[in-house]
Amino acid sequence: MSRIAIGQKRRICKKYTKKQKNICKLAIIDNIYKAGYNETTEQVKRLRKRLTERVMVHRGLYNKKGEDDMKKSAKRIFAGAMAAAMMLSLTACGGGSSTETTAAATTAAAGTETAAPAGDQEKVVKIAYTSDPGSLGTFDEGSSSGRWTVLAYTYENLIYMGGDGEYYGILAKNWAKNEAESTPTNVVWDIELYDYIKDTAGNNITADDVVFSFNECLENGKGNQHTALTGSLVSIEKTGDYTVKLVCNSEAAGEVENMLTQVMIVSEKAYKDSGDCMRTMPVATGPYKVESWVTGSSLTLVKNEDYWQKEDLRVECQEQNVDKIEYYFVTESSQIAIGLETGIYDVATSLNYSNASRFMEGGESAANFNVEEARDNYIQQMWINRSTESPLNDLKIAQAVLYAIDQQGLINVVMEGHGEPVYCYGSDLNIGFQEKWKTEDYYNYNPEKAKELLKEAGVADGSLKLTILCDTDEVRVKTAQIIQAYLKEVGIDSEVTSFEQALWNTYQTDPAKFDLNISYNGATGYITRIWNQLNSTRYAEHNMAMVRDDKLDNLLMTAAVSQDDADIDAAKQYMVEEAYHYGLFHKDNYYITNKNKITSAKYSIRSNFLPGASTYVWN
Repeated sequence: MSRIAIGQKRRICKKYTKKQKNICKLAIIDNIYKAGYNETTEQVKRLRKRLTERVMVHRGLYNKKGEDDMKKSAKRIFAGAMAAAMMLSLTACGGGSSTETTAAATTAAAGTETAAPAGDQEKVVKIAYTSDPGSLGTFDEGSSSGRWTVLAYTYENLIYMGGDGEYYGILAKNWAKNEAESTPTNVVWDIELYDYIKDTAGNNITADDVVFSFNECLENGKGNQHTALTGSLVSIEKTGDYTVKLVCNSEAAGEVENMLTQVMIVSEKAYKDSGDCMRTMPVATGPYKVESWVTGSSLTLVKNEDYWQKEDLRVECQEQNVDKIEYYFVTESSQIAIGLETGIYDVATSLNYSNASRFMEGGESAANFNVEEARDNYIQQMWINRSTESPLNDLKIAQAVLYAIDQQGLINVVMEGHGEPVYCYGSDLNIGFQEKWKTEDYYNYNPEKAKELLKEAGVADGSLKLTILCDTDEVRVKTAQIIQAYLKEVGIDSEVTSFEQALWNTYQTDPAKFDLNISYNGATGYITRIWNQLNSTRYAEHNMAMVRDDKLDNLLMTAAVSQDDADIDAAKQYMVEEAYHYGLFHKDNYYITNKNKITSAKYSIRSNFLPGASTYVWN
């Protein structure tokens, strides 16, 4: 049985390079091995061992970095390959152990027309992301697309912004500004909950839980939810069993609804009983719940069979069109592309152009896939550590760094020319972005100017060494490496330090850990984003530039209250002059789905794939 399936690997993998062939073959071998076909276990073991060695050699790990690095790399390589076991084991459980069944399953994985009958097989969709959530705790740090996609199906907010840009109630049945109680300094909103909301532990969600979630987020939170509340939330109080009153500063007047989309609501009892603030196993109200999570490898969600909301009242983020959602975290685009072509993954949203082009019209794998192209909602950006902990505390040195960077060059190398420069903290996707900023001088690439500023600052060639911090995302690692090369050209040495997201989230708030931080930022309201990250209340004693700046705080306050273009521009200009932040580029994103399985792919306003709302063909 498995002998025929093993033979399929030559045909399936023949189109790849030598390195890719071995990875591809290894994935298929693992499918068979993990499916439990014991009569050929020893044969398969030998094949796995030989292919593993080949893969390691191709990655240049033998005789270079040692056994520890080899094992670390192997873990990444096999993240997708191990996943395929689930697919084949499901097929095996569906009926029998004939040779034909195994061959059919392997062929189906390759994206051909042959497919195993589904029977009672679970409806499963497999999605590749480049970054692990880091933590499943709702109030923890981290804003990657992978994290928010996973959490959005597990936890729920009061309201939701749909793909059409309109707001829809999730936990909130009604929400509205209370004009009678609002004042020039405070904005009051009344919120009514559905009275039948239950989480996966059976806890009824009430006004008390909403008040608890907001206060916990404000007092102890670290992530985007926390920043949405900091400096804006005045108070929240219970007015009935299922009603609350929200009071915000006037500068939040136009952003209250955005705030309501940010804070995820949990049962106070469940949160306190969890022992680790739900960082590993959420107890929440969402349409799906966590079944398993292997950090850095995979996470599986299963349908919440006792989901509280009535079917006729559900919006797109509450739909349950699949039984199981399997997320796989794979840092390299080439591995994801191979995984798509061999059937390990059904969906990918983070491929670079060279790998995505294989699935586009005229590409070698175009026949079985749909590709949608869109500018990423997130910009790639860089924070400059302007604290006394860094030599970039000297403004001339900080400005020299920015003049040394070629934005278009970054796009050409990192994104293969498929991207767009940004011109300040945000981009034209931000609400409130001013078109004139695109034509203003924004530290345009000028290495001679950089050298001049370094000389004025008394920095001798090669005497300065900076630390560039980033997470493990492929785009940001490459960006950091190219920036490192640009700095070298003007006489600045630097070191790139890359960490998994959870550790990166911690280090990027510590001024002793970096000089430059390669990060990303979602496009929402322009002044809101600046307020959340550059107001000095961000981390109690400093902002994301690691400084406390009362002048900037006042400019931000004025702009937030007035919402006047001139006031917003003044805050923006000061931020640029002080070199607190540098916008790099937008990525062009490619969303790839297996059209033999997914007939209509749905995406959120933030361009995240919505597996529960998408439609499928189940064989």
